[in-house]
Amino acid sequence: MADLAISALLSSRGYEGEGAERAREQLYREGLTRPGKKRIAKAKLEAVDRALGAAFVRHCPEPVCHPPTAEAREPVLVTAEHCETCRGSDNRRAVERMLAAMRRAGWSKLLVAGGSPTTRVELERLCGGRVELRFVTDDSSPNRRTVAPLVDWSDIAVIWTSTQISHKATTMVRGPKVVKAPRRGIAALADAVAERCDVTD
Repeated sequence: MADLAISALLSSRGYEGEGAERAREQLYREGLTRPGKKRIAKAKLEAVDRALGAAFVRHCPEPVCHPPTAEAREPVLVTAEHCETCRGSDNRRAVERMLAAMRRAGWSKLLVAGGSPTTRVELERLCGGRVELRFVTDDSSPNRRTVAPLVDWSDIAVIWTSTQISHKATTMVRGPKVVKAPRRGIAALADAVAERCDVTD
């Protein structure tokens, strides 16, 4: 089985500069390579990933992606696409900011009016069960009797403008908890929620 250049291997995992040096030192400690060696056997790739994953938490420069102080692994700065939090995704980064803002505000229940089926599924995936999510859609035949309890239940309700929901449905979502996301897209929705949380905080 062919060998790989260690520098290229580390770069492919996002380790550059000082981060790459720290990663090399960890591989030395684990006995996976030794100083002076420039290549490593492909058969060791899984062991390399396990060793680095156990030692380091990879993060990009974005503040929301910095690991919490309780994180036992050492933080190491990597290129954005290898960040464990956002993986280079603007949507993921925005949702992480939203979730952090909701935690600061003490909120855990989010009601969303609108969005396509695909974007709603993606929003749920990015939230990963860390908040309770409910949706108002045209498919649910919204009316005051069904929507008012959802607004009461929520900590914050968002009207996702310019998405797949009728004006009639959005008029059912009203009150001091309601904020509008001015543009389509998950990042726009998450930013609108985070801004309201910060105002309330």
